[in-house]
Amino acid sequence: IARLDIRVGVITKAWEHEEADKLFCEEIDIGEESPRQIASGLREHYKVEDLVGQRVLVLTNLKSRKLVGFPSHGMVLCASNDDKT
Repeated sequence: IARLDIRVGVITKAWEHEEADKLFCEEIDIGEESPRQIASGLREHYKVEDLVGQRVLVLTNLKSRKLVGFPSHGMVLCASNDDKT
């Protein structure tokens, strides 16, 4: 766990991925020079208008990957309880 770089960020922009039914694309401000673009599989849990302004945990020291063509530079971390809320 000590090697994980987890930071708190604020979602400044969010939109639905054009080609993937389960993905949102977000710009997240984590205190760097420019916001990070990250794709997350949160579409079945949130509406796009509910994401902007939300604080989230971001795993930042991952290798960049393309998710259905969108370059993602991190991972949004989420948790839920037994009833998925």
